[in-house]
Amino acid sequence: MVRSKKIIFVSHSLLNQNVMPIGTEKYPGAVKELLELLAESEVGIVQLPAIEVDYNGGINSKPKPKESYDKKPFRDSCKKVSINVIQQIEKYMKENYSVVGILGVEFSPIYGVHQVENGRKFVPGKGIFIEELEKEMQKKNFQIPIIGVDLNNIYSSITKVQSLLKFT
Repeated sequence: MVRSKKIIFVSHSLLNQNVMPIGTEKYPGAVKELLELLAESEVGIVQLPAIEVDYNGGINSKPKPKESYDKKPFRDSCKKVSINVIQQIEKYMKENYSVVGILGVEFSPIYGVHQVENGRKFVPGKGIFIEELEKEMQKKNFQIPIIGVDLNNIYSSITKVQSLLKFT
């Protein structure tokens, strides 16, 4: 068997909707369409941690806006996790793997890429972990695409991921 040597980092909640705040999940388990696409594309999946589970009351939490997370201890945890993710990326790259991208979750106060929830509205912005990850990527001069998966429009998101995978 030959390894594809292609890796994608994926937000925990795309692989396990059970960690989503109650009422925000869209699937009973994993986002099936996304997993099928990644499996068909022979891309290895690296799961990003569910940082919010430790800070948001555990598994059966209620939705919270970004500002409720945007406190120094939580931001410091996101920074620490982002440093660990960068170290993993570096290990893969050192062994000549292609890190094709990182998948966040739109509207998430933690993993949002272009939009976050602010109260009951969606506003332009990034989640706290994505902000910290991008800061660490800039320090290392990494150019890894980050795509926000919109669970309310999964087929549009699948198209974006397909486009990303075409160029790897």
